[in-house]
Amino acid sequence: MNGINLHRLQVFRTVFETGSVSAAARVIRLSQPTVSRHVQIFEDELGLLLFRNVSGRLEPTWEAQRLYAESGGLFERLGQVEQSVDSIRRGKQEALRIMATAALANAVLPDAIGKLHGQFPDLEVVLDGGRQSNQLPSLQEGSTDLVVGGAWGDRPELRQWIIGLMPLVAVVPPDHPRAGEEVFDLAWLQGCDYVNHNIHAPLGALVEAELARRGIEPRRRLTALSIPFSVGLARGAGLCTVVDRLSVRTLRGSGMRMLPLAEPLELELAAAQMANRPERSPVAAFISAMRSAYAKALAEPLN
Repeated sequence: MNGINLHRLQVFRTVFETGSVSAAARVIRLSQPTVSRHVQIFEDELGLLLFRNVSGRLEPTWEAQRLYAESGGLFERLGQVEQSVDSIRRGKQEALRIMATAALANAVLPDAIGKLHGQFPDLEVVLDGGRQSNQLPSLQEGSTDLVVGGAWGDRPELRQWIIGLMPLVAVVPPDHPRAGEEVFDLAWLQGCDYVNHNIHAPLGALVEAELARRGIEPRRRLTALSIPFSVGLARGAGLCTVVDRLSVRTLRGSGMRMLPLAEPLELELAAAQMANRPERSPVAAFISAMRSAYAKALAEPLN
C-alpha cells in the first residue's frame, strides 16, 4: 500500500455513517455502483474486509469500526486546514507594510492598494512615505516589507520588480523664459540656475548624469530633497526643475508648466523587498495592480 486515498476514506466513512451504499450515494452525490466500487477498491488497497452483507444489510467489521474511530480526527484536522487556507487566501492575520515615495501618494498607489484590498479583504496594509535614502534601512531593519520608488540598480540583497518606466519632465513657472516652448532642452540650463534633486537618489543622479554626458554646466544649483520642495523652489525663484511623470498629477492647479524633455529621460519605477524573504501572494497581487494602475496613469494628458 503506497498510501491511503483520502477520497475513498471519505466514501468509507459516509457508508459507515449512513449504513448503506444507497444512502451514502445520495449524501456524496455519486452513483451507487461508483460508491460500491470505491469501497471494494479501498478494501483491496488496505487488505482489510470493512463490511459484511448480512441479510441484505451492510454491517461494519471490527476493523471498520476501528478505522472509522481513528480517522475521525484526520477529517477534523483537514477541516481546520481548509479554514487556514481560506484565511491565508484572504490575508487574515497578515500585514503588508509598504514604504513609497511621495510621488505615488495621489497617483497609482491608491488605486493599486484599493485593488489589493478587494483581493485580500482581511489583509492589514500599513502605508508610509519615505525618500529613497530611508527605504533601504527600513527594509534591512525589518520595519518595512516592501518599498516602492526608483529602481536600485544591481543590489543582490534585494528582489526587485520593475513597475514601469517614468518619463521625466521639466517644470517651470509661467513667467519662465521657456514656459511657452513645447519641449524643454536641458542644454538651456547651460550657465543658468535650476533646482536639482539629491544626486545620490535615482532622480537627481539620472539628471546629473545626463547633464555630465552632454557637457551641460548650470551656473548654480538649488537642491531640494523632495519633489514638492523642488517645485516650490522653482516657483519661488522662477527657475526650472525636473520631476518624474507621476508627479504631474499633484502639480495640476499649481500654475506651473510641465514640458516633455527634448531628449527623453526615463526613470525605472520599481518595488523591492529583501531577497532572503519569501515572495507572498499579496506582494505578487500588489505588483500586478501597480503595473495596471501605472499604465492607466501614464495615459493621462501632461498639462
